[in-house]
Amino acid sequence: MICNIPKVTVTTWSSDKIVLAGPTYRQYLNKSLEIISSKDVASIIGQPGMGKTTILRKAEESCKDKMFTFFLDLASKNEIEDEFWSKVDKFKLREIVLPKMDKKKYGYTFFKRIRGIKFEKHLEDLCDKLNDPLIRLYCINYTRDFDGMLKLIGDLKSVTDVVLFIDEVRDSHLPKIHRLINSGLAVPVLMAIPTDAYNKVTDLAIRRRLDESRISLDSALTADDIKEIIEVYCKPLSEELYPIVLSMWNGKELNTVSSILQYVKNEVDKAVNDCGNEELSCVKEKVRNSYTLKDIETDSKTLEKMIREELANLAKEYDITYVHPRGKRVEVKGKNITVGLFFIYGEYAYIGLVKLMNNQEVDSEIQLLPFINVIEHDKKDYKVAKRFVITNGKISLEGIDSVELSTLEVVRMIRGDTVILEEKVRGLLKNILLSQNVTNSEVVT
Repeated sequence: MICNIPKVTVTTWSSDKIVLAGPTYRQYLNKSLEIISSKDVASIIGQPGMGKTTILRKAEESCKDKMFTFFLDLASKNEIEDEFWSKVDKFKLREIVLPKMDKKKYGYTFFKRIRGIKFEKHLEDLCDKLNDPLIRLYCINYTRDFDGMLKLIGDLKSVTDVVLFIDEVRDSHLPKIHRLINSGLAVPVLMAIPTDAYNKVTDLAIRRRLDESRISLDSALTADDIKEIIEVYCKPLSEELYPIVLSMWNGKELNTVSSILQYVKNEVDKAVNDCGNEELSCVKEKVRNSYTLKDIETDSKTLEKMIREELANLAKEYDITYVHPRGKRVEVKGKNITVGLFFIYGEYAYIGLVKLMNNQEVDSEIQLLPFINVIEHDKKDYKVAKRFVITNGKISLEGIDSVELSTLEVVRMIRGDTVILEEKVRGLLKNILLSQNVTNSEVVT
C-alpha cells in the first residue's frame, strides 16, 4: 500500500500501533508524563477526533513498565466504578501482590508446605478471615461499588505506584472523579474530556480543578503538526497532499486529526481507483491535479462567470439593483478593458476582475482598474464606489480591494462546489458593499 491510513481513524489514529505525530502532540505527551510523575491530575480537553485518546494510550504505554495502570473508557458507562471493576484483573494483581507477602506472617508453615499445600491455596483460605491490604488485593475482597474502588486503589498504592487513565469523561462522571481526586489517595489521574462535556460543567470547584492543569487540543494543530502527521501516514504522497490539507485546515473544512486522516485516505483511494493500480507516479499526478489550475486564462473566465451568476442569485437578498450578465467593456487611459464583474448597489457602481495567477505579475487590466472612476449603464453615469480583484495570488495596489482565494478553493469552485462558491460570494458582498448611508465623500473619485 502507498499509504498506511487506518480504516478507523478515531481513537488511536492507527489500528495496529499507537502513533503520535506532531511536535505539539509530543509536547502535550511530555507534559502529561510530567504531571503523572508528580502524582497530579491533568485534563485533556478537545473535540472528538483531536487525539485525546491517542495521548492517553501513549502515556499509558510509557507508564506500564513502571506503574500499575488502569485504563477506563467511559464512552458507554454511566458510572466510573462499573468500568473500573470490569478492568480489575485478578491475575495481574496477584503478580504484583505475591512477591510482597511474607509467608510466615500469613501462617504458611513448613508443615503446610511438606503436606503439599501451595501458598496460593493457603491465601485463598484466608480471604474471609484476615482484614489485611495484601489479602484484600489477593482475594479482591471489596464491595463492587465506588467506595470499594477507592479502597482497592488505596491498598494497591501501598504496594506499587498506581495511575488512572480515564477516557471519554462526561459531565455526569465528574462529581465522582472529583471525589476520587480529593480522597487523599494522591494517585495521578490523566483524563480526556470532550469539549462539549467540559462546557457543561457548572460546579466551580470541579471547573477550577480541571483548569489547573488543562491541556487543550482545540485549535492546537500547527502547520508543522499537519505536515508530520501526513508524512507519518503517507510519506510517498506527503508533498502532494500537504498543501491541500493545510488549505482545508486553514479554511476550517478539516478541523480534527481524524478528519485529516479520513480525507487523505479518501483522496488516495480515489486516485488509486482512477489509476487502476497503485502506480506511484500516476497516483501522484491524480492527487496533484486535484488542486492545481491547468489553464489560468480559461479558469479565470470560468470562475468569473460562476461568480457573476452567483451575484445575480443573491442580488435581491442584498438589495443589488443590477448585475451585468457579461463583461462590461470600458475605455480607460485610451485603452479598452473588460470589467468582468459589474453591479449597481444604491447609486453606486462596483467593479471587479477575476485574475488567477501562476506567478506574482500584475497584468495591465489590474493596473488600469484604479483609474475607472465612472461607469455608464443604461444611459446613466455611476460613480465607482469599490474596485476589487478576486485572485489566488497577492495583489497590493492602491485603490483596489484584493479578495484572495486559495488555489484549492478556486479548483473546488470550478469543479462545481456550489457551497464554497456561495460562501465566498457572500463574503465578498459583506466586505465590499457600502452601507445604505454612503455619502459622496466616502466614494473615491
